[in-house]
Amino acid sequence: MSGQRKCPDCGSSEIVEDAHYAQNQLVCADCGFILTEGLLTTTFQDEEHLQEVTYSRSTGQNEQLSRCKLRGIKRVQDLCKVLYLPAVFEDTALSYFQRAIEHPSFHLVSLEKKEILVGCCVFVTCRQHNWPLTMGTICSLLYADKELFSSVYLCVLKELELNVPALSLMDLVKTYLNSAVAIPEKHVTDCEISPSPGNLAVGGERESQG
Repeated sequence: MSGQRKCPDCGSSEIVEDAHYAQNQLVCADCGFILTEGLLTTTFQDEEHLQEVTYSRSTGQNEQLSRCKLRGIKRVQDLCKVLYLPAVFEDTALSYFQRAIEHPSFHLVSLEKKEILVGCCVFVTCRQHNWPLTMGTICSLLYADKELFSSVYLCVLKELELNVPALSLMDLVKTYLNSAVAIPEKHVTDCEISPSPGNLAVGGERESQG
């Protein structure tokens, strides 16, 4: 029987499978070292031949990135894919993340906060482009505590000196309506809810609930 897998960086045996978004990889729970890099299919030719390539190969980047920064970049890309965000959004979010992760304020934060930092950069980008996205949605995808997310988010705005517009409720409602399945006109009727909790008016006919 083979020995228990250990982290080559810190020696910890706390190795967990990390499967957020589209990536599957083994990560040290203590230091964040990535033991097995996730795979991404990035080109049409690769997809046609069912070949998977790693992030570092697919981008052609030869520069040495820190493990934390590399992991965060992959997180940002995956989160943008899950949210079906335009490419320009991903570029902006990546730019913010790289600025943030290099800022002294985020050097010694916990792994949980670094994970939230990814979501904050994507959230800021969406807000700046007036893309209706709620903090609750981001927190659900990251399994993050909303209060902790809020604190990291405010820190990002302060340290990077970013400005974001207020979220338009009208745009948010339009987004949800546009994402709904279209209802045939013949099935649509005028509805009115009467003030009385015991009455319901539908299509001009009133029902009394006895």
